[in-house]
Amino acid sequence: MAGNRRAAGKEPPVSVAMTREQKQEFTAEARRRGLGVSTTIRTLAVERANELREQRQRGRAERWQSERMRALADRIESGEVGEASRAEIDAVFHDAEAQDAGQRSAARR
Repeated sequence: MAGNRRAAGKEPPVSVAMTREQKQEFTAEARRRGLGVSTTIRTLAVERANELREQRQRGRAERWQSERMRALADRIESGEVGEASRAEIDAVFHDAEAQDAGQRSAARR
């Protein structure tokens, strides 16, 4: 039974059918990357899965931000929230920078 041992956390391999052209494409990509064909296919699959996950996360973030923006726009239009002037916005940033500078100088003491 020693021949059936797998490293901890390893799953059995997955077999994937592909056309001759697809295999040639993967083989050429493997040569470009200096990897074996199986390693290249696995790497490409992981890269693509990560890209898809990131796209879903960006989509969720975009929907959340759009919902927040629409809700705020509705509140502004209803008069519930007023618009801030450029001077008020500048003052908020100025105060935050001053507070940050004060914290940095206190940390140096």
